Amino acid sequence: MAVVIILERKELRSILTSSFPREKTYLLPVLHYIQDEFDFIPEWALQIVSWHLRVPASEVYGAATSYSDIRFVSNDNQTVRVCSGLSCWYMGGKGIYDQLCSDVGNEVCVEVTNCAFTCSMAPLVEISGQWFSRSTVQSVLNQILRRSD
Repeated sequence: MAVVIILERKELRSILTSSFPREKTYLLPVLHYIQDEFDFIPEWALQIVSWHLRVPASEVYGAATSYSDIRFVSNDNQTVRVCSGLSCWYMGGKGIYDQLCSDVGNEVCVEVTNCAFTCSMAPLVEISGQWFSRSTVQSVLNQILRRSD
């Protein structure tokens, strides 16, 4: 297992070197790139990002943990995230979250996420990376079923 991680680290370094300039302004694009490649950001990747962009590791970690759409663990299940902003929560997001928690089994990971800042479209629900506005329990369940086929 250690050999695989070393190869991934070497590969990531070369990809970052060839794809992204070594400038601090590329911090978020690099983090999103890594998440797109791995489906999450391994902890060791934060050190490589720090090295490549010449940014302190604490700053990379702080930026990565500030964004609710960045993940640090792999999840094989379909993920549904309900916005917890006030507009979303009180326009039905809490009911969607509660209903999904009781209706879906272990095949779907149901989470709450920080405000998505699209309050006029409340309630917002993210299903496997795609946002849906003015959601209802039924519309979310329909999307989950479509994606599981």
